[in-house]
Amino acid sequence: MPATDRIFIDRFSAGLDDLKRAEQRDPATVLARLATMKRFSCFEASANQGIARTMDHLIGQKYVECRDLGYPWTGVTLTEAGRRFLRETQKKC
Repeated sequence: MPATDRIFIDRFSAGLDDLKRAEQRDPATVLARLATMKRFSCFEASANQGIARTMDHLIGQKYVECRDLGYPWTGVTLTEAGRRFLRETQKKC
């Protein structure tokens, strides 16, 4: 196949944009997804005000530690506070 016949599709998502809008506004749901995926892109973390506010909250509460993985990716590791928050919210369910 000649090189001109190839199509490449990039998807800059680790799964946050697969969540419904209501789920994107729920810190426990987003934190659980981050715990599984261990990264997010700047595109999905700022796709709308709901997810942007949730991400600001999670980072501001120090529930995750962030590290640069190269544009557009950010790696995340749950802190002890983040793990405790998940445990507490799962007990309520």
